[in-house]
Amino acid sequence: MAHMMGARELMEVSQAHVDGAWYGPGSMAFGQRLRDWGGKFQVPTTINALNVDQKRWRVLRIDTDFGSACDELAKAFVDMGRRISFTCAPYLLETAPRLGDQISWGESNAVIYANSVIGARTLKNPNMAEALIALTGRAPKARVLVDENRFASTWLRVTPPEGTDDSFWPILGYALGAIATSRIPVITGLEHLKPSKDDFKAFSAAFATSSSAPMFHMVTLTPEAPTFEAACVNDTVPKAIDVGWKELDTIWDEFNHGSEPREIDLVSFGNPHFSCREIKEVARLCRGRTKKDNVAVIVTCGRAQYGLASQAGYVGELERFGVQFLQDTCWCSIEEPVIPENTRAIMTSSGKYIHYGPGLTGRRFAFGNLEMCVDAACTGKTTGDPPLWLLKARST
Repeated sequence: MAHMMGARELMEVSQAHVDGAWYGPGSMAFGQRLRDWGGKFQVPTTINALNVDQKRWRVLRIDTDFGSACDELAKAFVDMGRRISFTCAPYLLETAPRLGDQISWGESNAVIYANSVIGARTLKNPNMAEALIALTGRAPKARVLVDENRFASTWLRVTPPEGTDDSFWPILGYALGAIATSRIPVITGLEHLKPSKDDFKAFSAAFATSSSAPMFHMVTLTPEAPTFEAACVNDTVPKAIDVGWKELDTIWDEFNHGSEPREIDLVSFGNPHFSCREIKEVARLCRGRTKKDNVAVIVTCGRAQYGLASQAGYVGELERFGVQFLQDTCWCSIEEPVIPENTRAIMTSSGKYIHYGPGLTGRRFAFGNLEMCVDAACTGKTTGDPPLWLLKARST
């Protein structure tokens, strides 16, 4: 692999996040063979989301053979020294890396977030490669592990609409990723918006879905772009591409397959895994309202964030509203019977799941902000109307 990347040497990494426990005959054979050969991870290692919630898959009526096989695969990796984390958002863990750390992470959204938002350094590894790197503690010294390969090669000049909400970030991430393709972009025009960690999470996941680039820079907002010039090699200014509300409007229509009213049977939260702050916000939006009986609402999150939200009372509040929580697994792995068999349409706030969900589930999908999703949970339908910030942009 190092030879294919053009690396002349290996370099040490300080931690790994392995995306190898997604069940299949090949991944089972791979994980168990490494374990049975006596493999031990040489650096602190976390594990990505699984196919099942380990604590609840039996209650959820998942096939016994499948659930047991998923448990066996997870055990193979844990036996090699993994921390039991089971999350696709490892940057929410206490073990998250710091600026400049050399690491080896799998999971596309996590790679983008680590390289861009934290300023750590990880290759965009193919599945299983990060497990081998964890076993040796070394990665090929190539690509974005090397200073000169982290500079921007395209400039995305954004003019954001006024009054944006949480739906802006996944829409923007998907739009900019599609424009950047494989190039690392430097993004300007967002300096005044002050995105939160959850905004960056949503942006990174959507960007990783539509782009093969390993990272992005946002001027004054990400650590390697304190200035525009700092993100550009030798202060060379790349050609600018302007992005405004029309490009975002196009993505809204793509996400929703046209804006039209439709009935909703399932509301999906958490792809990537929800943070405690996001769970808190959904609890606030649900307060004083009543969920429609025939609409299911499911939140996926990691064990650590679930614990924080549970201690704060948000989990109990949402469960009383009718929300179901799943840990360990995430939406790209969830099938029937967790998704009710009679589900015809799913609504999500995720720019990643709106892309993959239709193909994975065979259902119709709708996208909206958190408030729209809660409205759908209470009414059983969505109007198809864009968020207010996009409606206002259309009218100007």
